[in-house]
Amino acid sequence: MQCETVKGGLRGNALIVDTAKKLWQKQGVRGLYRGLPMGLVGMFPYAAIDLGTFEYLKQYLIRRNVRLHGLSDEDAQPGSFATAIIGACSGALGASLVYPLNLLRTRLQTQGTVVHPRTYDGMVDVFTQTVKGEGVKGLFKGLTPNLFKVVPSVSIVGSAPALHSSRY
Repeated sequence: MQCETVKGGLRGNALIVDTAKKLWQKQGVRGLYRGLPMGLVGMFPYAAIDLGTFEYLKQYLIRRNVRLHGLSDEDAQPGSFATAIIGACSGALGASLVYPLNLLRTRLQTQGTVVHPRTYDGMVDVFTQTVKGEGVKGLFKGLTPNLFKVVPSVSIVGSAPALHSSRY
């Protein structure tokens, strides 16, 4: 609906109702889940990279603190600031590595709208057209603003005091 907003067009609830009717008429129930498979394909690798990197870096700091300061594992836990930095790094790495999947999913979801009239036949087609038209760099278009959103979010979640022993 964000892509369909045009000057003088429907807005608010009228736009929501009109969009739902068009979606149901054109695609039925399947239209309600447009983009879901791609969302899931991107979510699992992101979570694996983010959590795996977070836990690796956290354990590294614990081992380092034990070795350098002679602390027990419990006392060697990284503090809030270190945990926030670890969360920012792991989140940035995960978001960067799966970003092309998110970009392609977004292009599939917004295809054929007023703002994005280009259409694709599927995942392979959107990938091919993106690389052909914009090069491999095109797969990372918009990564920087995305990181400005992701990095603070994951660093705050990662540094919450109740979450020191586990990220989630």
